[in-house]
Amino acid sequence: MPALAPSTLFDLPDTSPDPAVFAAPSGITVLSYGLGADSTAILLKFLAHPERYGLAPDLSDLVVVHAVTGDEWPDSLDYVDRLVLPRLRRAGVRLVQIARAGRHDADGVVVLDDSRSPRAIFQQGPMRLSDELREAGTVPQIASGRRTCSLRWKGFCLDQWAAAEFGGASFRRVIGYHYGELGRAEKDTRIQRLLNAEAGRTICEPFYPLILARQGRQEVEDYVLEHLGEPIRKSYCAMCPFSGVCASRSAHEQRLREHPHIAADVLRMEHVSMALNERSSLYGSASLYRRLTEDGRNRPVLRAFEESLDQAPYAIYEVRRIFFAARTADCREHHGRSCRSAKWWCRRPRTEQCRADHPDAGFEPWCPGAAGCRGAAAKGTAWRSVRTVWEGGRSTAEHMVREFAREHRFPLRRGEMSEIERAHYLATADGYPAAAGYVVAAPAGVRDKQRQNFEAAWTRHTGEIGSRWTPLRELPPQEARRFTGGKPLIRQARTLGGVTFIP
Repeated sequence: MPALAPSTLFDLPDTSPDPAVFAAPSGITVLSYGLGADSTAILLKFLAHPERYGLAPDLSDLVVVHAVTGDEWPDSLDYVDRLVLPRLRRAGVRLVQIARAGRHDADGVVVLDDSRSPRAIFQQGPMRLSDELREAGTVPQIASGRRTCSLRWKGFCLDQWAAAEFGGASFRRVIGYHYGELGRAEKDTRIQRLLNAEAGRTICEPFYPLILARQGRQEVEDYVLEHLGEPIRKSYCAMCPFSGVCASRSAHEQRLREHPHIAADVLRMEHVSMALNERSSLYGSASLYRRLTEDGRNRPVLRAFEESLDQAPYAIYEVRRIFFAARTADCREHHGRSCRSAKWWCRRPRTEQCRADHPDAGFEPWCPGAAGCRGAAAKGTAWRSVRTVWEGGRSTAEHMVREFAREHRFPLRRGEMSEIERAHYLATADGYPAAAGYVVAAPAGVRDKQRQNFEAAWTRHTGEIGSRWTPLRELPPQEARRFTGGKPLIRQARTLGGVTFIP
């Protein structure tokens, strides 16, 4: 059993092996159900001993909410359908299944099912997470350890649904962190307390039954096996960059071998992502493809991937990127969050000699900007333009890229990790700001996209006007991207004759 943490933001119960009560009655309880071992174990505990967890004996005050991403493993869906849902039906527990209604927050959330007799977990909603990633030509992003796709496809849906469901009433929110995840629970508690303080009320109170029971991952899996009779596998999206955490590498690759069509889809997603950005592999410093080539048992998966590339419609993409210089510490100190009247030292850090020779005058540094005063600029934000310039078959697309390089004597470079060929007509120079441009062949399906002011910035930094190739289509119109406040937009799906209709 894991050792007791020295301190936590929440109280742990006494150390008796089977305490009688973990929580007092607390109104409505919402369990975020991710289909995995942790949340399944909590659900089984609630079903077995509701009063111990502050629930009504008939579980009328429990709402189980599942956010559908559309990319869950089929065996996880089957496991819950066969072994968990029958128990929910017998107990009459309310299960709400929700999903994003579209790629933008402004599209709202759709309720796929809200029932006390659920028959199946929905495989997908109006749009899958993988659909969004394919249209963007990327893989799931990790920003400072934050699981951004989880925040968008789960957190956003849960928050919007709860706001519409409860309004100003508070509720208890149950998260399936086990005892080995005390740090994550601490962080979650701190964030929720800040949100409650900002709202001037208690939106919800977090509750972690597995931590209170001091159950680590192995104890949780053993508990589920004991009560359901079958081992439960990790629940995560097939293209999750944390798959090395969600499951061991060997277990993840075994799952890919069991579902070669899913593996081929994930590999193709990574292939397109790396075609547009060599560094955008699934695991950052390593690609899924390279990992799979290291085990001979994965050959059928790799063959399925190659066949999918041969069969897929292809496109030639023109990719242009601008790398801006990062704002300096002086700029942030004197100009705050928004720099509207940039000085030279806003993008080039001052040297130590500059600080000695040109002290601050008034509220800002004073310096004429002599060469000896300017340090090397650091890399800041990057803007990317992706335009589809040709569509057709794979062999023709790849041949056209090579011919473009040969005809104009542009370097044809093969990616070090991806081995994808690109014809570079503009290479990045040393220092920042910088710009780059190339054409590359990859499976079709990426949406044309660039910022509204990209062309002006491109001309300003490169002297060039527009793209080298003529795009096939106009850029899509700007759409409302974020939820703008007010009442959350919740759509209600309807099922008739086994067909689900979404407004």
